[in-house]
Amino acid sequence: MGQPEYRMQEEFHDSVPMLPPSWAAGAVFYQIFPDRFCNGDHHNDPAGSVSWDEQPSRTNFFGGDLKGIIAQIPYLKDLGVTALYLNPIFDAPSNHKYDTRDYLKIAPEFGDIQVFKELIFKLHQAGIRIIIDGVFNHTGDSFWAFQDIMSRGEESRFKDWYHCNHFPITQDPKPNYECWWGFGSLPKLNHDNPEVVRYLLKVVAFWTSLGIDGWRLDVPNEVKMDFWRIFRRLVKSLNPQAYIVGEIWDDPFGWLRGDSCDAVMNYRWREAVIKYFAQSQISADQFRLDLMNNRNNLPWEYVISAYNLLGSHDTPRFLTLCGEDRRKMLAALAFQFTYPGVPAIYYGDEVGLTGEADPDCRKTMLWTPERQDQTLLEATKRLTTIRNQHPSLQTGGYHDLHLGDGIFGFVRSGKNEQILACFNMNNDCRCLEVPAEWNRGWEPIYAIGCSLSGLNYPEMPPNGVRIFKRSQSR
Repeated sequence: MGQPEYRMQEEFHDSVPMLPPSWAAGAVFYQIFPDRFCNGDHHNDPAGSVSWDEQPSRTNFFGGDLKGIIAQIPYLKDLGVTALYLNPIFDAPSNHKYDTRDYLKIAPEFGDIQVFKELIFKLHQAGIRIIIDGVFNHTGDSFWAFQDIMSRGEESRFKDWYHCNHFPITQDPKPNYECWWGFGSLPKLNHDNPEVVRYLLKVVAFWTSLGIDGWRLDVPNEVKMDFWRIFRRLVKSLNPQAYIVGEIWDDPFGWLRGDSCDAVMNYRWREAVIKYFAQSQISADQFRLDLMNNRNNLPWEYVISAYNLLGSHDTPRFLTLCGEDRRKMLAALAFQFTYPGVPAIYYGDEVGLTGEADPDCRKTMLWTPERQDQTLLEATKRLTTIRNQHPSLQTGGYHDLHLGDGIFGFVRSGKNEQILACFNMNNDCRCLEVPAEWNRGWEPIYAIGCSLSGLNYPEMPPNGVRIFKRSQSR
């Protein structure tokens, strides 16, 4: 490889940014599961690939690849996307690629390194950044170091790369080594071994140096924090503007101190959104409290850089959680694009893909316009345009407003403008009651289920949304 062998944290310079990169707060992310997005090269389809419209399983392949993503850059640009997150693209035997076989090689069914470089170049030309999935807690059992242990047992020079209880290695009926959640195909790496750390850092340096814009970290809570501190120093030394997102489902605060992640996948936020918008389980006041708890104790820079997702490859589709009630989905999207944080679209949500938990949430993208939900698609485009055009929705302050019985709302305040967002998720019509100091000068810019008119028309139907703007120099 010819890459430097990074030994310890002290080898990196000290000027490592503690805060998230400035571009993150203004981004609109789009997550792609590569096998399911677009097939741009049928010559590299895995053997036995199924037709594009078949039902996904845990083992089948559909042929999506990097050339398919390149081909759809105009679609992403038109959608208003400014950053991509790709699920793993390194060589691995599964369709999901979380069982790495070779960290230094693109999965052949996705392309090769030249195609990946082309993807980075063309995305950057289009003003779109890219972060990739880093799976550094475990490898697959087909990874060369683990294969050597399987073959040589205790004589293998790599026996301390993993947590092996005894030799020879056995996988059935139960693995005699540590692995992710008991899956024998996912042996856990030993991060106390300096040789493992040096190897992983070479991998990180290689891909970061190619020009990616950051990393999404798989199960970082299962790896010692010391490793992530070294990881951050390396990544930021190569690209100070890299964005590091951790897959954290629980309390995020320990990960947002400037020494590991710039953001976490904001699943706590998502839970509150599901309860309020999708399932009507909580009141506007409880939703307000849940959001406040999610923001508390975090510097503002981390609040506006949070990776706010409605769904991912690990969750049921949001439209499915809404009972396929499009109005609820539209309201949640409007909230996602106006609330502080980075809106993240899971591929296909914008055209009405449905699905229960994995593997059903990993269906192939719908590319036939007649099969796409054009209402959702046009709403997503309109919301990305609104967000991209209004800096107050990217970095502006946040002020809760009590807008009447059961209506949720807030104001985002920027340097030259303010945005007022109002949501009625009740089962009946409600009227906006805007406090006197806030009720003048508003121009309507977006509505769901309501007339696009001023505050002199206060009625909001069930699942109704109204968004206004006004100049600060009023």
